[in-house]
Amino acid sequence: MSAEPAGKGELRLCARLGLEGAAAESLLAAMRAGNSSRGAVVLTALAPPDYVPPFPCAELTAPWLPPRVYVPAEGARPTSHADYAKGLYYSLDLSSCWESACLAMVPQPASSLDMCAAPGGKTMLMAARFGAENHTANEVHPGRRGILRQNLAQCGMPQVRVTGNRPDQWARSGETFDLLLVDAPCSGQSLLCKGIRNPGCLSSSMVNGNAKRQKGIMLSAVQCVNPGGHIVYTTCTYDPEENEKVMAYILKRVPGWEAVEVPLLAPFRSRLVDFPAYRLLPEHGFGAGGFCCLLRKI
Repeated sequence: MSAEPAGKGELRLCARLGLEGAAAESLLAAMRAGNSSRGAVVLTALAPPDYVPPFPCAELTAPWLPPRVYVPAEGARPTSHADYAKGLYYSLDLSSCWESACLAMVPQPASSLDMCAAPGGKTMLMAARFGAENHTANEVHPGRRGILRQNLAQCGMPQVRVTGNRPDQWARSGETFDLLLVDAPCSGQSLLCKGIRNPGCLSSSMVNGNAKRQKGIMLSAVQCVNPGGHIVYTTCTYDPEENEKVMAYILKRVPGWEAVEVPLLAPFRSRLVDFPAYRLLPEHGFGAGGFCCLLRKI
C-alpha cells in the first residue's frame, strides 16, 4: 500500500473508511507527509464592510466557502500584520470553514450555543454569518476558557456570554437554543496531516473512548434545542466511530431528529451511511480534513 508498511491503526482506519488502493495510499501519504494544512481567515465585526485583508489571497472557487472568509495565498502570513492584532480577522484552518458550511441551511437563530467553543473558531464563523447577539460560547476547561475569552475580546465580541458548564449541566439547566455548535473533542487524526504529533490517535482505545464521550455530549445537546432548531456536529478526525456512527446512534436512540441535506457539500457526502453526513479528506485540497453533520429537531 505504501513504501513504508502500514501499521495496524492505519490499516484499521482505511478499512473503516472503505478506502482501498490509491484512495488508501493518498490518505496514508498525507498523514505521513504532514503538509496538508491550509489556512484561512474570517473577518470579524470590527472589520469595515469594504475591508480587504492586507495580504495576497488565493482565488478559491468553492461554493461552500462561508461569508467573510478569505484564503491566504501561499507564503502569506496573516498573523504578522497589525490588522490581526487589532482583531479585524481571526486565523484558522480552512477545514473548519468547510465544516461551518452546514450553517447555510440554518435560519437566523434567535439564540445559539457553542458547546465546545475554545479557541473560538466556530463561534467566529457563526458570527460572520448570523452575528453574535444572544450567543453563548462554552468551554469546560478553565485554561482553554481563558484563551476563548481573550480571542473574543480581541475580535470585538464583548456581547458573547462565556460559560464553563459541562454538557450534562446544560441539559439539566432547562435553557434551550435555536442553534447548537458541537465541535466535539476527538482523537484528532487530522493533526497528523498538519505535521503535528498525536501519539495514539489511531488506537482503538482512543477512538472508542472518544466515541463514547461524543455520544454522551450529544445526548445532552439534544435536550438543549428548541423545536425546529439545529445542531451542527463537527470533528477534526477521520474515524467513522467518532463521526457517522455517533450520528447514527443519536438518530436511532433519540426520536424527533433528522439529518439535513446540505447541497453545497454534496460532493463530500459520506458513502458510509444512508443519511446526509459529510467528510473532507486531505486529497480534496481544502486542508487536513474533518467531518460535519447537520441535525434538525422536528
